[in-house]
Amino acid sequence: MTEDRRLRAVREDLHDPVHGWSEPDRFWTLANTSEVTPGILTALDWSVWDNFELAVRQAWCDLGIMSPSDVFLPDDPNGRQTFTFFGRHALNVDYVRDFMGAVPGASPNDFERDICGSVRPGMVDGKGSNRRVPAMLVKLPRAYRRNTRELRETHDEVMAWWRRDVLHGSGRGDPLGDLREAVRRFRETMTLHIRTRTFLQGVQGALTDMADKAGKPELSLSIFAGYGGVSEAGLAEDMWALGRGQMAMEAFLDRHGYYGPDEGMVWTRSWREDQGPLHALTRSIAVRPAHEVHGRAEAAQAARRDAEEQLLATMGPVRRRLARFLFHQAGVQVRNLELGKASYHVALDGCRAAARRLGADLLDRGMIDEVEDVFFLTIEELAVPPPLTRELVEFRRARRAEYEEVELPMTWTGTPQPQVAFVFDPTVTEICGIGASVGVVEGRARLATDAEDEELFEEGDILVCRITNPSWTPLFTLVEAVVIDIGSTASHGAIVARELGVPCVINTGNGTRAIRTGDRIRVDGSSGVVTILERAREEGRREPA
Repeated sequence: MTEDRRLRAVREDLHDPVHGWSEPDRFWTLANTSEVTPGILTALDWSVWDNFELAVRQAWCDLGIMSPSDVFLPDDPNGRQTFTFFGRHALNVDYVRDFMGAVPGASPNDFERDICGSVRPGMVDGKGSNRRVPAMLVKLPRAYRRNTRELRETHDEVMAWWRRDVLHGSGRGDPLGDLREAVRRFRETMTLHIRTRTFLQGVQGALTDMADKAGKPELSLSIFAGYGGVSEAGLAEDMWALGRGQMAMEAFLDRHGYYGPDEGMVWTRSWREDQGPLHALTRSIAVRPAHEVHGRAEAAQAARRDAEEQLLATMGPVRRRLARFLFHQAGVQVRNLELGKASYHVALDGCRAAARRLGADLLDRGMIDEVEDVFFLTIEELAVPPPLTRELVEFRRARRAEYEEVELPMTWTGTPQPQVAFVFDPTVTEICGIGASVGVVEGRARLATDAEDEELFEEGDILVCRITNPSWTPLFTLVEAVVIDIGSTASHGAIVARELGVPCVINTGNGTRAIRTGDRIRVDGSSGVVTILERAREEGRREPA
């Protein structure tokens, strides 16, 4: 066979693992998944995140929702909770609905509403089979009782591993073995995180239902906020101390160095690797007085206690006991959720470190052209590099460039049809999302594509962004309100906003496409409405919207 024919034969076998297919009637969404994996995944990103499916199945097995025989990785993307299309990580809404219908107290329609912001017309909120109820009655209470202890123990253990082998070391000498170990830890920590998210959804649903039945639905957000002790609120406090010179960079990185821009993606660089992105954040935070950074969080806690008392005043003795139990459990599960999120981000940073060591090794062996090429290969391909590895990397780089030129809708049925990038429409005056943290404020819109934008945030700014992740938490202390394109009331951005007492509208879908930096906007965190009051002109002047 000639060299040209051999190359053609190899190219016919080239494939891209981050683009799949769907049955024509299956409903998908980017909400929720895009919050944790923003942007376009590489082959290695998906090779790691593919373990999310196993983590979900193991968590649901721990709770009795699934049987042990269900804990496997299906070949058919339609039988999975998530899959990838044009490099984007999407949630299989119909698949999860089927399981929600079999969980006592859960509602398929409530799940779809929480994730997507609305329910498709005509969807029946039906219950599924009760065959798993006996297993859930045995396994779920037991898992609930031990979950907090296991979360804390696992977090402490994974942090000790990260400090030893990642932050202050270079693994155990075998980068492929270190990568597999980090992936195992990712799956383990994600399993605990999914367990906690399941518990949190149950508690949040019960509190919302309780407020509705008491005739005080407006309290549902206030009673689900301001608990204190959330791990990412500690990140904001340490960032303030770092900016003021009250904490050394070494100590800050020892606590938070696994975070960084888009830390849910393996191919990015964490603060451990590059402290440069911290500079703009620390400069912005350092100029703010301490009472501005901490005062709103204290006000949120006071508002929660007041809302609890208002709700309790509508109840008899028996329901008061149940309400107090739910109030306590809500705080426990919110703290647990953020602790679980921190734990799996630690594991992802271990994947990142091992992958770059593998890339350096492949570069030395002459198999790739640069270290970053490693992210275009799967774990299996890194274990046994395929023939013509360079051609495979080149192919996937080209496909990635194609994906970057198109956008996907927030929700779709079947295999999605890519769209041309959104064209800004200056005639839009109102945007509707989900009210996620109460309060009404007006201010100057400040769009941010990442948390390390070099421009300083000013007093009165309102953050407008596509998604948030843990490294964005310090920004919440600098702004009057937050407007987020993607997410739900149980998303990271919503939880942090409530903890810090910042009004928030989430799941706007197109907020970052309809608003520009300098526009004057009003954010109503209760109703979920964002109003554009004045458009900014090029030279800083505003004109009526």
